[in-house]
Amino acid sequence: MRWRRYVVNEGWVSPRDFLLGLAMIQAFPGPNFNFAVYLGSLAALSGAKPSFAGALLAYLAIFSPGLILVHGTMGLWVKLRTYRWVKSGLRGINAAAVGLVYTAVYRLWQIGYVHEDFAAGASLGRDPWWVVVTATSYTGCCWFGVPIPVAILLGGGMGLVWYGVVSG
Repeated sequence: MRWRRYVVNEGWVSPRDFLLGLAMIQAFPGPNFNFAVYLGSLAALSGAKPSFAGALLAYLAIFSPGLILVHGTMGLWVKLRTYRWVKSGLRGINAAAVGLVYTAVYRLWQIGYVHEDFAAGASLGRDPWWVVVTATSYTGCCWFGVPIPVAILLGGGMGLVWYGVVSG
């Protein structure tokens, strides 16, 4: 897994901090670019540098290339988007991106169970309670129109119930 090879094995971030940050960032809407800022902050701390400096550097590193690319190619894009083959290609890229998102969610399911026995993460399917939490959130959103923030809070509440039962 890349995160272990490039982030954790280098000693910048612990497996626990990485997985907790990844889980927290999934609760925020939109792209997960903020995760880079979180990792930059932790990496700076592990190098005895100010957290803010690492966060700022990560912010600039993740956003600058896209901003430069967008503003530098806007004139070319106005012409290219009129071609049918470009639109078809973009639909294919969009489908591939959706597949990558589903793959990322599946991988998070496979390593998202962080416990003292599984510091590097284990499958959430190991404990039936997390299957119940996932099914409840999905069913509530899909079939009963529960707003996503409410489903997130419900999942957090169910996690606290699990913690209370297991540790108490």
